[in-house]
Amino acid sequence: MTPEEEARFFAQIIGDARRTILCEPHRVDEIQEAVNRMGMAGILTVKASPVCPEGKLLVIDEQALEASARQAASRPIRFYGG
Repeated sequence: MTPEEEARFFAQIIGDARRTILCEPHRVDEIQEAVNRMGMAGILTVKASPVCPEGKLLVIDEQALEASARQAASRPIRFYGG
């Protein structure tokens, strides 16, 4: 494997590992600080969400959600008569 291929390989792994953490709005700074301390700021994005359950964190794969939405939007609409 060439150095360029290896770099692309690891960039793909990092890209695939990216996740978004949703938390209560008042906890954003606290959670972001923890992510920074772990050295994960390049992989984990922290966002405030008013729908996040109290005391919980929601971890989502936004890339997977977007891909799923694109796939659903590209499917033909089927009507079933009854």
